Amino acid sequence: MTEQQIEDLLGAFTNVLNHDQPLDLSIADDAQKYVTGLHGGTDAVARLGRDILRRSGGGVFLFTGQPGSGKSTELQRLKRDLTAKACKVYYCDLQDWLNLNAPVTLGSFLVALLSSWVDQAAVIQGQRSPAERLLDFFSSTRLIPEGVKFEAGFGAVKSQFQLALQTDENFRRDLENNLQRQKSRFLDQAREFVAELQVSLCPNGERCVVLADSIEKIRGYGDDSTQVYESVRRLFVGEGAALRLPGVHVVYSVSPFLLEQDTQLAASLGTGIVVNMPSVHVVQERSREPDETGLAAMQALVAARFPRWPEVFTPLQLRRFAIQTGGDLRDFLRAMRVALSDDIPSLPVADTAVDFALGHVSPGRAIPAEHVRWLARLDQSHDAELAGAIDADVLQRYLATKHVLAYLNGSSWYALHPMVRGWISERAARLVAEAGAAVPPSAPAA
Repeated sequence: MTEQQIEDLLGAFTNVLNHDQPLDLSIADDAQKYVTGLHGGTDAVARLGRDILRRSGGGVFLFTGQPGSGKSTELQRLKRDLTAKACKVYYCDLQDWLNLNAPVTLGSFLVALLSSWVDQAAVIQGQRSPAERLLDFFSSTRLIPEGVKFEAGFGAVKSQFQLALQTDENFRRDLENNLQRQKSRFLDQAREFVAELQVSLCPNGERCVVLADSIEKIRGYGDDSTQVYESVRRLFVGEGAALRLPGVHVVYSVSPFLLEQDTQLAASLGTGIVVNMPSVHVVQERSREPDETGLAAMQALVAARFPRWPEVFTPLQLRRFAIQTGGDLRDFLRAMRVALSDDIPSLPVADTAVDFALGHVSPGRAIPAEHVRWLARLDQSHDAELAGAIDADVLQRYLATKHVLAYLNGSSWYALHPMVRGWISERAARLVAEAGAAVPPSAPAA
């Protein structure tokens, strides 16, 4: 193979390893890249679809899981499958509307959700458009601060809404103050607006479904993360009734920490099945032994995107990528992309490029001592080991940073990321030894 042929092959492979955007399964090219059964076990997404199809009226459903597990792609699959059953389905990516690093309030959340939904809805022939209805609703309720002008129509103010919600703290504060002054009245008007819009969008009795994605990405950073997590918890636990849309089935993609903090959340929201998307099962249940079914699924994922992959990586190298990234789809694809950035004069890729790529995607090691001890316990028991200062917020933080991976083969369990497991085990042992050395010997008996 000539140098140019190698470069062409590596360029083509690199371009199909992008996992920044979910697959849209309504697009034929994306559908060909989709691999069924990646997460093993019962098809929870299909079960959720059946629940929606069999339930009349409006329902609330929770969709959760490990970051990087493919939740958004599975929501797109749900959209495709329900659309094929004559449902009207609207995929709303709320990261386009909300500041993911700031506390979320009911006011900003509802404005973002309704605006995103209306943005996805088509014009209804012979009727006021969904956008016109939304602007009339905002005007009549006086929810939106006066600085936003509606004369130009929703298309012109959409970017203004998005920018204000994401960057303007004063806008968010004024919006929430306006909501609190008239909360009961506003929620009644919001229900009327949703009910009217639902009838317009689904005039023949079709099921109307809103998929609210990316809520799990609202997490903040550093010391602010606890405040941000708490705002999301208050939204779902304290304001759950306001999140029900009359006549509309709404699926919220939320962080696992919500369910860790309140195991009865699904019941209080009136939801049925909770879809939990774990990492791909590259290890057996509560074990470090490889799961050959999961590893084969990871290989199928690469083959579906790039059938010529064996010319670039050896099967052993691909297996290393899958095992060492712990079944995290995003890091699995990212690590291969990093390896392909190396100077590659011949194929297959050298093991040194694989080593560098895995190190590049490894979680960091700036971990407080008390967390090291907790993480070591978690990896031994494969349970959350929450106690005292180690609460659901701490667990969520380490799930977000990938230090902890969640699995669901057989039962729900946790494990350390394979690339930090050895370091944490050694560090925990040193802490125990240092603590023992610091204790003075007992005085001899008289």
